[in-house]
Amino acid sequence: MTKRPPSSRPTRATLSAALAALATSVLCATATVTTWSMAREAEARTSHSEAPANATPTATAPAPTTAPTTTATAPATATPVPATKDKSVRITPSKQPRSEPPPEPAPRPEGRLAAPEIDLGFFATDGSRLPRVEPPNALVQGREEPGLSPLVGRSGELARPPLVDRSRRLRASPRPPDFGFTLQPGEKFKYDIIFGGNPTGIAEAGVVSREAGPNGSPDRIRLEGFARTSGVVALLTTLVYDMAAYVDATTGAPLETGSITRREGLPGSYKRRETTTTFFGRGFVEIQDKRDERSATHRRRLPVDTFDPLSIMAWVRSLDLKPGEKVKAYGLDGTVLLRVDITGKGPVRFEGMPPIGTALGIAPDQVQQFEGSITRVDRYGAAIPGKKSYKMRVWVSTDGRRIPLAVESDIWFGVVRLVLTQYDPPRTQTSSTAPAGPPARPPAAVPAAGPVPG
Repeated sequence: MTKRPPSSRPTRATLSAALAALATSVLCATATVTTWSMAREAEARTSHSEAPANATPTATAPAPTTAPTTTATAPATATPVPATKDKSVRITPSKQPRSEPPPEPAPRPEGRLAAPEIDLGFFATDGSRLPRVEPPNALVQGREEPGLSPLVGRSGELARPPLVDRSRRLRASPRPPDFGFTLQPGEKFKYDIIFGGNPTGIAEAGVVSREAGPNGSPDRIRLEGFARTSGVVALLTTLVYDMAAYVDATTGAPLETGSITRREGLPGSYKRRETTTTFFGRGFVEIQDKRDERSATHRRRLPVDTFDPLSIMAWVRSLDLKPGEKVKAYGLDGTVLLRVDITGKGPVRFEGMPPIGTALGIAPDQVQQFEGSITRVDRYGAAIPGKKSYKMRVWVSTDGRRIPLAVESDIWFGVVRLVLTQYDPPRTQTSSTAPAGPPARPPAAVPAAGPVPG
C-alpha cells in the first residue's frame, strides 16, 4: 500500500493563526500612525505660536523640484514635479491668537524727580504704594499731584500723618473781674442752718481786716468763717469747722487758706483735720493735709479762676447778672476741686424774707436771685464720672449793701437752707491799711500768722 501525500488545503488552526497575526499587524500600524500624527500636530502648534502676530497663515506643502533647462536662450522656469502623497493630518488654524497691545506708560508729572518704587520688605503686602524715596518737591508739596493716586494703608499714614493732639490741657478761661472793693472790713453775717424745717447748726462769715502784704507786697484782706452743728444733730455728732483766708485786696484772688475740722460722736476716718492751702499765683497750689497723725503734701495745677470756700462766696455776692446770663468759677475745698456754675434770674419777689431783712429795710421786691450747680471736677474742669451734681439757689439784696439773705442747696440726704439771722455793717476805717477796732485773731492753720487755736 502506498502512502497518500499530505493535502495542500490549509487547516482550520492555520487560518485562525493567520487572522490573529493580521489583526495584530493592523493594530500596531494604526497605533504607529496615530502617535506620529499627534507628534506632527503638536509640532505644528508650537511653530504657529512662535510665529509673529502679523504673519500670514500658509499651508504646508512639499518643496517642488526643478528640472534642468534644455536651452541656454530660454528663460529658466521651474517645472513642478508631483510629490509623494503625505499621509499625515495637518491642522492649520484660520485665526491667530489675539494679542493685546502693550499699555502705554503713565505720563510723569512735571516738577518731580524720578525715583524707583522700592519694596523694603518691612511690612506685609497691603496693596499700597510705599512713599517715594527722594525729598518732597517744593512745587508739588501741599497739594494733590495729578496723575498719581493717593496713598492708602500704612503708606498713606506715613506720607500724611494726621495731627492728633492727645495732650490734655487746662481749659482757657478768663479771669473773673475784680471784686476786692466789695469786701469791707467789719462786715459780718450769721446764718441758721435748717434741714427738714429744723435748725441743725449755725454758720458765720465776716471780713476781719485789711492788712499790708508781707515784704512790701500788695494789700490783702483777711476773711474768717465758722460753722458747727446744733439741735438734734448735735446729739448724734458734733462737727466744728473753723476757717481763715487771706485774699488780694484788689482782685479778691485767694493767697493762703487754713482750716481746722473737729469731729466727735459718730465714728469717722479722722477726729481732727488741719489743712493749709498756699496759692502760688493763679493756677498752682500747694496743699498740706494733716489728719490726726497722718500728714501729706500735694502740689497741683488748677484753673486760673479757682477760689477757696470763703472767697467764692464773696465772688457770688458781687455778681450783677442779667436774666439768663451765665458765669462759672472753681472752688477748692480741702483737696476737692468743685466747679460752680451760676445763672442770673433777675429781680424777683422773695416771699421767704427773713425778719432781719425786713428790719434792715429791704423790701421783698429788692431781691435778685441766682441759680447754679456745684459739680466735682478734675484739674481739667471735666466732671468726674459717678459724682452727683448739686443744685443751689441764692437770694441777694439789690441795694448797695448786696446782703446774701438766704442760700439753699441740694445735698445727698436732702435740702439744706441757710437763712440770715444777723448782719453787722462795715466799720468806719481811719486809714486804707489799718482798720479801727481790736486786732484780728490769728488765722486757723496758718503758721505764719500765729499759733493755731486748739
